[in-house]
Amino acid sequence: MDLLRREKAQIGFLVAGCVAFAVFVWAIIAYARMTAVLSVAAAIPLLSLTARRRLVVSLGLSAVCAPLIWMAFGTTAGYFLLNRSRLEGLVAEITAVPSLTSLQLGHDEPWPSGSGRTGRSDSYRFINAQLVTRYREQVAPDAYQSTLYEADFLRDLGVSPVRYLTLTTSLEHLSLSGFSRGADGEISLDEPMPGGTPWGTSFVYRPDDAFPAASGAEDDRRLAPNWFYITRG
Repeated sequence: MDLLRREKAQIGFLVAGCVAFAVFVWAIIAYARMTAVLSVAAAIPLLSLTARRRLVVSLGLSAVCAPLIWMAFGTTAGYFLLNRSRLEGLVAEITAVPSLTSLQLGHDEPWPSGSGRTGRSDSYRFINAQLVTRYREQVAPDAYQSTLYEADFLRDLGVSPVRYLTLTTSLEHLSLSGFSRGADGEISLDEPMPGGTPWGTSFVYRPDDAFPAASGAEDDRRLAPNWFYITRG
């Protein structure tokens, strides 16, 4: 009876481990960082429990999966390899909205302490170099740096809420902070800038496949036909 229970438990661990590992593989392909980490953290001990030499299996799986996670989520080449089709889809979305020449997502944050206001406010959210906000109470069209209501500004540009939401969702899923258009159909997809740095990095799409004008940084490089990784200050 005990042997039968152990065998059933072993089968259960094996099935659960295989499912968790399959989720890990899916998460890598789908570029779902947290899902990948959590699923592999479950898969390794579950699969180890089914082996005679548990420590060896655990260390072996860790030695394989840890570099995969680092390459996928910690390197530019891994990011581009996994997301090239999504990046090309994003370029198509941007091209379909010619009235949007640049966009920076910005971020939500609480009102500064002492302002006497509650709720949330926008910071560094720009559309076509115009500062915008999602919050009516933050609108200040007559200020030194005018702030306009995002929905009104988009309506004036002829951009529908659905199309704009699709575009911003794509940027957020790809961990990008925004985009800008350049000459000759160039589209720069910007990565978030580290705090306090005067430079930023971008995935640049060029229809003519010509190397874009850039800062000449050492890590400027061609990723694939029409695609470049550029540092600009």
